[in-house]
Amino acid sequence: MKTTMVLVIAQLGLLLMIYLFGAQQPWLVLSAISLTAIVTYILLNRANKQQRQLFLALEHGLQSLRDNDFSVGINDDVASQSHRQLIDAFNQTSEKLRDERQHIYQREMLLDKVLNASPMVMVLVDQRGKIVLTNHAAQQTFNLTGAMIGRDWAQLVNALAIEFQNALASQGESIFSLIDQQGQQQAWHVACSTLTIHQATHHLYLLKTITQELSKQEVTTWKKVISVISHELNNSMAPISSMCHSGELLAKNLNEPRLNRVFSTISGRVNHLNEFIKGYASLTRVKEPKKSLISWPILIEQLQTLYQFELLSPLPTASVYADVAQIEQVLINILKNGHEADPQGNITLSFAAHPDYLGLEICDNGSGMSAEVIQNALLPFYSTKHSGTGVGLALCREIIDGHQGKLIFNNRSAGGLSVSVLLPY
Repeated sequence: MKTTMVLVIAQLGLLLMIYLFGAQQPWLVLSAISLTAIVTYILLNRANKQQRQLFLALEHGLQSLRDNDFSVGINDDVASQSHRQLIDAFNQTSEKLRDERQHIYQREMLLDKVLNASPMVMVLVDQRGKIVLTNHAAQQTFNLTGAMIGRDWAQLVNALAIEFQNALASQGESIFSLIDQQGQQQAWHVACSTLTIHQATHHLYLLKTITQELSKQEVTTWKKVISVISHELNNSMAPISSMCHSGELLAKNLNEPRLNRVFSTISGRVNHLNEFIKGYASLTRVKEPKKSLISWPILIEQLQTLYQFELLSPLPTASVYADVAQIEQVLINILKNGHEADPQGNITLSFAAHPDYLGLEICDNGSGMSAEVIQNALLPFYSTKHSGTGVGLALCREIIDGHQGKLIFNNRSAGGLSVSVLLPY
């Protein structure tokens, strides 16, 4: 703008000089024309240089934006005042793109953390059948050593169990179960859906193990049943017990020994039934674990004073926080069952440290369990013992579930039963 005004003023001055002195002093007019030409050249050259610098800065800036580099900006000194608005518009655009990219990056980081922290397996497959997005749960579930992204989905599915293949081949939602590597039955929920990304068809697979949810629902149902039965029986036993006591007093007054034995027998059976109900009611009153650091030397010493066993491994050095009293009760029940199954008392206990949990394995040399017994061993009311109530192992299961651990039964190849208790760190 300043250059244009200077040129206009110079040209007006030159025209005025030609008008006033053109006839009398031609040399003066010629000098003025030469001077005006020189000034015009200098000003135009300077303006052209500034304009070239501006265009070059804009070209570099646009190339940086095209390469997703939004940190670029143009200084105000590369252009004249007339181009300041253009420079401001470019810098504002670059700053806005930079802020939006930072916002998108933060959302992507948050989404990545949420996906990788989720226990649900997620796999996104593109139209070519290649995996383009997944999470840590998928890596662990499919037990792959390398990265999943870029692998062929069909080839990966063909290596799975037939139950998995059938569930993944169907659209919509389905539930199936299979036996895992530890011999335990696992229930899975699979959801398959189709979505369009950048005008290309993709398939999203969501898999989640629901064994724990089903187990919790099963335990909750048992607790409700036990509560209802206990309530009704207690309401009936209270008047029966009172009437038996009154009957015993009357029998003594009447000096009738046979009647006294009848009431004594009824009273004894009522007391036995009352103790029986209290045992099952304990399942509904398992408290939340009060976790503290377990001292394994002290715990093992206390267990060995109750039941003899051979310790096959060094005591663990990793810190495990749990309710010591509850874990001790679980181990006592397992050791007791082991000694009942193996009269010789050849019970062993060993520890195995894993990345996410500590494993305790208690083995006996008994007759083991059938597949049916292993499947139902943790259910309330289920027992293979003549005088068993089916409370002990069900209570163990409730305690271990409260610690987010696992209780696993397996028959040993050499004979006997192996009971594994898995406690998370």
